[in-house]
Amino acid sequence: MTAWSDHAMRRSRGLLLAAALVLAVAGLTADVLSGGLIRRLDWHVHQHLDPHLHHGLPRLAVLALSLAGQRGIVVLPLLLLAGLAARRQRSPRPLLVALGALVGLAIVVLVFKAAVGRVAPSSGHDGVHAGGSSYPSGHAINAIVCWGLVLEFAATLGDRARRALGRGARLAITAALAAAAGLSMIALDYHWLSDVIAGWLLGVLLLGVVLAMKPVRAAVSREAPRG
Repeated sequence: MTAWSDHAMRRSRGLLLAAALVLAVAGLTADVLSGGLIRRLDWHVHQHLDPHLHHGLPRLAVLALSLAGQRGIVVLPLLLLAGLAARRQRSPRPLLVALGALVGLAIVVLVFKAAVGRVAPSSGHDGVHAGGSSYPSGHAINAIVCWGLVLEFAATLGDRARRALGRGARLAITAALAAAAGLSMIALDYHWLSDVIAGWLLGVLLLGVVLAMKPVRAAVSREAPRG
């Protein structure tokens, strides 16, 4: 297989995955807005949550896990690693990529939250177009996009980092952090189950779109700078 055909095949797979994610987000959003099956499942999950998780040490433990998706926290390692990558490459491109991703992420989240207006489960009822901001979970999206980029930049920092942070390791670490951020939001009754699922789907979609951009591919290049 030639390099061109291999690139074309990877591009086709990427486009198919993006299309599937868009359809999944659209279907889930339609279900939430129409009170469908998944939205009814949300209420059952909400009713059966362990109340012990809302008090004392269990709550503190779950809150600690939720920090994996707290934007004010995850942006710090992202900007730090982007800055280190920029220094290594002697180019501002990694920092610009990180800042651009954060702006795009914020816009997508705000648009969805404003359009759906879903109230949080802790309110005791489930309503859309009610001025809420529960759907989708920003924590779930943040964890995937920000940690995904952190690991991409970290893998550019030398041969040892590149070997330790192969594609499989990056995927596994990002998935674990996204699971911690999303499931903790459900356990604490801050988000509905579908809020978190939508956040995960949007996070994967946004991270894939960002990493597919040519300037981003250059910014996360594993090659050592020349000169």
